Amino acid sequence: MVAFSTIKNGDTLYDCHRYRMGNTTRTKMGTWLVRVLEVYPDRRSARVSWNSNTAEIWSETRLRRLRRTPVKEK
Repeated sequence: MVAFSTIKNGDTLYDCHRYRMGNTTRTKMGTWLVRVLEVYPDRRSARVSWNSNTAEIWSETRLRRLRRTPVKEK
């Protein structure tokens, strides 16, 4: 997990969480790339691009769930 105070412009972070594999109860660990474009310390948020999509503003709560290194599936 990442502390908001350590996030800088240009950082590459990873969104790692489990997701369902189609219409089944089986799950798989997924890792998605998150690029930090701009940090707004006064608003405790940042403009990020998740998985190369259009940039969005993410709050500190959502940013804290990100990781510095990707998680490997067992």
